[in-house]
Amino acid sequence: MSRHVTIRLDEEFHDRLKARAAAMGTTVTALITEVTERELDEDRSNFLSGIEEFAVHWGYFQERFGN
Repeated sequence: MSRHVTIRLDEEFHDRLKARAAAMGTTVTALITEVTERELDEDRSNFLSGIEEFAVHWGYFQERFGN
């Protein structure tokens, strides 16, 4: 079952959102749903956390293993 959600966007942001959706060949609703689902994806969050940790230790990695 799907639920209806209402959000308020300023006109400029809505125009940008519509343009992006059109360029992607989708609807504003589908774009918002896709981005929201991606943001809530636990695997994505875990991956991004791993990337952040790797970035912190990048200097050590370069020293140890070279370029």
